Formats: sequence, C-alpha cells, structure tokens
Amino acid sequence: MIIDKELDKILRKVEKPARYTGGEVNMVRKNPEDVSVRMGFAFPDTYEIGMSYMGLQILYNILNQNDSIYCERIFAPAMDMEDLMRAASRKLYTLETFTPIDEMDIVGFTLQYEMAYTNILNMLDLGGIPITAKERIKAMKENPERILPVVVAGGPCAYNPEPLADFIDVFMIGDGEELLEQLCLVYADAKAAGGTGVEIRERFLNAICAYDGIYIPEFYEVEYEKPNGVIKEYRAVNPNAPKRVTRAVVPDLETAVYPVNNIVPFIDTVHDRSVVETFRGCTRGCRFCQAGMIYRPVRERSQETIKNLAMEQIKNTGHDELSLLSLSTSDYSRFESMATELMGLCKAQNVALSLPSLRLDSFSFKVLDEIQGYRKSGLTFAPEAGSQRLRDVINKNITAENIYSAVEQALELGWEHIKFYFMIGLPTETYEDLDGIAEIAQNVIDLNYKINGRKGGRFRVTVSVSNFVPKAHTPFQWEAQDTHDMLVEKHNYLSSKLHIKGVTFNYHETVTSNLEAVFARGDRRTCTLIEQAWKRGCKFDAWTEHFKSEIWDEAFESCAEKYGFDSGKDMEAFFNYRKRELDEFLPWNIINPFVSDEFLKREKDKAYAEETTPDCRLKCTGCGVNKYTECFKNCDKSNAIFG
Repeated sequence: MIIDKELDKILRKVEKPARYTGGEVNMVRKNPEDVSVRMGFAFPDTYEIGMSYMGLQILYNILNQNDSIYCERIFAPAMDMEDLMRAASRKLYTLETFTPIDEMDIVGFTLQYEMAYTNILNMLDLGGIPITAKERIKAMKENPERILPVVVAGGPCAYNPEPLADFIDVFMIGDGEELLEQLCLVYADAKAAGGTGVEIRERFLNAICAYDGIYIPEFYEVEYEKPNGVIKEYRAVNPNAPKRVTRAVVPDLETAVYPVNNIVPFIDTVHDRSVVETFRGCTRGCRFCQAGMIYRPVRERSQETIKNLAMEQIKNTGHDELSLLSLSTSDYSRFESMATELMGLCKAQNVALSLPSLRLDSFSFKVLDEIQGYRKSGLTFAPEAGSQRLRDVINKNITAENIYSAVEQALELGWEHIKFYFMIGLPTETYEDLDGIAEIAQNVIDLNYKINGRKGGRFRVTVSVSNFVPKAHTPFQWEAQDTHDMLVEKHNYLSSKLHIKGVTFNYHETVTSNLEAVFARGDRRTCTLIEQAWKRGCKFDAWTEHFKSEIWDEAFESCAEKYGFDSGKDMEAFFNYRKRELDEFLPWNIINPFVSDEFLKREKDKAYAEETTPDCRLKCTGCGVNKYTECFKNCDKSNAIFG
C-alpha cells in the first residue's frame, strides 16, 4: 500500500513512524473488494506491546486463511501521533490498507488488562465511531445509509464484561480460535441480506446470541436492590439469549491452527522472538490466580507438533530466539524430552531458547545451565507469600525448603542475580507474613556468603511486590481489597525491613492497583466512570507517566450522586473495600467459566482453614470442568507427573 502525502507529513514528525506504516514481512495482503467481511483486530496499546501478544498472531493467521475474510490490525497511536492525527482530522486506520476503522465491518478489541479500558474509548473516537452502542444505533438510524462496525471484545478481562457493557456490542468469552471466524462468517451473511446498518446489526446479533461464548449486553437488563445496592438479578430481554453464557473452548490444541508465518516487525517490540504455545490451562489451583481457573482444562500439543511449529516459525521469520508459551512451562507432561530436543535443534541453528515459568527442580537447572552457560542473566522465583502459613492460604504449594534448595543449586551453578515475586494484601495477611519476605531475602544473602564467601560479593537479590487484586471466578472473588493507605503502610514497612546490603526492593503503584480492582469486579455502573475519566483526558492509564489519579478522583465524584453514593470515595469503597456475601449475585455470574461456584466456595473455606488442595493431575478436585469437557486432552498420562 502507498502512504498518501498527508500521512507522510505526519509520519515525518513522530517518534517511531514504523509503528504506523505496516508492510512488515509476512503481513497479509488482500484486495478488500474480493472479501465478504473485513475485521479490524484492535489492541488497546501501542504497536510494540500489541505485536508482542501471541493471540493477535494466532487470530490474524486463522482469519486470513479464509479467503472471504480480511483481518487487519489496529493499534493505539502514541500521544505525539494522536495529536497530529486529530489536528489533521485524520481517523485511526488499519495498518494493512490505511482504511479508517469506521469502514470495517467488525472492530474487535482484546481485553488483556483493565487499565487499558480508556484506550478503547479513545480509539473508537479517534476512528470516527461513536463510543457507546446506543450512540452507534442512533447514528445509523439518523442516517440509514451509514453502516458502522459491530464492536466486539474478548480476552481474559471479558470474563467480567460489565464495566464495558455500554461500549461493546458483543463479548466473546473463552477461546477465540473457532468462535471469531464463525462470527465473521455470520456477519458476512447478515450483510449480504441487505438493509440498513441497524437492520444488519440486529440480524447479526440475533443470529449469534445463542452461541457458546457470546454475551450481548443489550439483551439483558440488570436490576439493583437499591440505587447504590447490590445486583438483584439479570433478566434476558431477548428470548434467544441464554440465562447464562457458557464459555467457548477449543477442546483439542493438537489439531488447532497455529501460526508459522508470523508478522515480523520493523522495530523492536517487547517480545521480539518466535513463540510456540505448548499447552493451555493450569492445574495447580493458586487461589488468587484467575488464569489458572478460566483456562481449564489443560490441553497439550504433542512434542512432535511443538518441534515442527517451532522450526517452521524460525525458518519463516528469521528470529534468533525461541520461547515456549504456557502458564507453567515445566508442567508440560513430557517437559524433559521436549526441552532436551529443542535445545539441540536451537543450538544447531544458533537460536537462543527461552523457557519461562519453570519449576526450579534439578532438571530445570540443568536445562538453564546449558542454555545460559557462563552468561547467567538471572533467575526468578515466585513464592508469592513470605510465610508458609500464607502460602497455604493461597494454595501456593511450595515450602521454604523448596525455595532454599533451588537457590542453593543456583548459587552453586554461578547465578549472580535472583529475583523474588511476592504479593501483599492477600486475605488473612499479617505483618508476620511481611516479615517472612524480609527473612527470605536475608537468608538468601546469607546462603550466598556461605557458599561463595567474598567471591560472591556481586550477588544481588531483587524483591518485587505487587498488590493483591481480587479477580472474578477465583476463590478470592468475594474478598475485600486492602485500602490505599493499608497498602502504602505495608510498602513502607517492607522498605524498612529490606534495608539489606545486596537487596533491591520494588513495588507496584498502589492507586492503579485499587483502580484495577474496581474494573476487575465492577458492574455496569462503572461504565459511566470510565467514560467520565476518558472525557476528562485519561488514556494510557497503565503507563505511569500518563496516569492521572486526580482525574480519576474527579470521575468518581461525578458518578457518585447518580448512583446513590455519598461521595466518590464511597463509590470506590463499594467496589473495592467491601467483602461480598457468598449469596450475593455478582456481576460476572452471567458467565459460566466451567469452574463451579461450589468449588470456589470450598476453596475459599479451605483458604481460611489454611488447608491446601493438591494439583488436580494427582487427584481430581471436583472443580466442575469435567461436566463440560475432558481434562488433560492430548496429555501424555503415562508420564509420572500424572500419577
């Protein structure tokens, strides 16, 4: 595609113009006139971040394999680019054809992080698309010749869709590989039948509303107990809409399409490498972890398929690094043989192999030692909690012995930097649990001196602390979050405790954690909050340099009276710092993630009893997934890890 003169002038004035030009290696080129439906895949952050998201490459590849569909990419422009575009009245466009996004048939956003929600509104507005579903319908009724895109969204944050219910026409819940292609084809049929934009939209929504994984907010009404009360019920106002939406699932990863002709960016991205997903799901059952619940059951690709996909990707992209994608890489049922084979293949082609999320046992250290050799970059451990008591509460089934044994092996093999990840604000947490974090750091420093003496003087420990955010569809979904002041006090306490030579302490921004929690468990009333914050200038809220806490405070105040709260602080407290009753109807109860509420309640009770639940590969824990789909699809159950 040729860049026009006006766009060329803009691109000459911005940082990193290659973010906005397209034309990369393996970009798909089609004639838009030869396809039945055009889908704009929108990532609500910058190009560098979005192009590092493997889900984009997967869905882009699947959709574009269909001759009747053209999937094109859309990213949030950086501030300098947006300013110039608005000054020139230039709409946000796709990278493949430079088409304004309001000319797409479907615009689909991936929801990876709650703090990107204002970017969704900003991208719609910059693309000439009214931000709410009601405004889009109104615009098409006022001008019957105008056909606006259907706005869809999917991803992990869609498991609580309500904070975006005003803005999104269709939510896709669960795996998107098969569902998104189906939606595109149904839309093509709806458009081919003719009529106005409103008629096409209604025909499309009615055709898909009963599909697994489809939630259409306007097909449901919400009733509250009182103006600032809890939800009383959801009522389906469309006779075809299900009472509860069952997530879509790809039962067999072995036969699922996976890309090998990935787009290769012209500029550095966050993750600039080939990536192969080895398996999906997790069985460890950490009680704070949403991904571990909503991606069940575990489904694996065979070792041969993983090898073939990896080698094809490397050949077609020229990347000099390969990474394996999963929630816990070494939980793959044939991890040892797979890792050994890939190490040999990568070494032969001078390709670096990255194995993130390893369980640091003796074999993993052998693998890491061979991969990194004398250039040992560092190791990461995630104990999550400082004491055994609290690790039992969250079902993080590792012991102090596991931690120190792994550290000892690392030190003996020459690692000079170890990073620990912890959470604070977890349910039942005490200051003794925080003392445990400092104790682990000190013990590791002492262990290094014991093993390496003064020779280990370059050794460093980094302690990184994030703030606990209760998430939907987890055993802790009913919990209150710590207040801002409580989290700050804990940060200060840890800072004083971690004044240890050789230890660096980092912690996550508290205000954004509190705001993340509002949208992680918010209902439809938080739509207004997002809109008010965006209208006041909020965007790129995940970026520290762009986050404006005072504007969010103003947005809370502007919404409080409308919804019966005495103040913005009271509204925030209602969504964040209030413990939910077990029988309360939660905003995300409209979604069936397969994991049952009964299981989540049992796990919550076990947390308070400080009882652990074993990995469900060793014994079924009755989470409810088996009712819907087979666990451990394609896994090698002869492997010892399956008992």
